[in-house]
Amino acid sequence: MDSEKYWDSFLKTGRIADYLQYRRAQREELAREFYPTEEKDASEDRRRGDPREGDGRE
Repeated sequence: MDSEKYWDSFLKTGRIADYLQYRRAQREELAREFYPTEEKDASEDRRRGDPREGDGRE
């Protein structure tokens, strides 16, 4: 993970630029993660993956 490398760099230098680089890497890593609640919410809103009766699927 790049964020860990940047965090270690920030701890050594204490520079704001190193911290901002760490935060950018962390945001990119979090954006790639899948959260199981996303599918749960889709089902509750009757979007793709909704198993309720009357949705037209057998």
